[in-house]
Amino acid sequence: MKKVKAEEIALGIIFAFLGWTGVHSGEMYRWGVPIMYPRVFGWVLIVLGVGIPVAAYIMRSRQNKDK
Repeated sequence: MKKVKAEEIALGIIFAFLGWTGVHSGEMYRWGVPIMYPRVFGWVLIVLGVGIPVAAYIMRSRQNKDK
């Protein structure tokens, strides 16, 4: 049984990639409007991208222990 779905891994990779582009270039835009503090927001996206699959794994492993 898979503990982490492919969609969660893909979402994590997308968030981490978008975050890295903001950290690397120092510029991020949403609908043509610049984002304030793009490097900080980029690091938040990277942490979120790594955290989504990890949280899904932890939550599913705890759920299986109860059964």
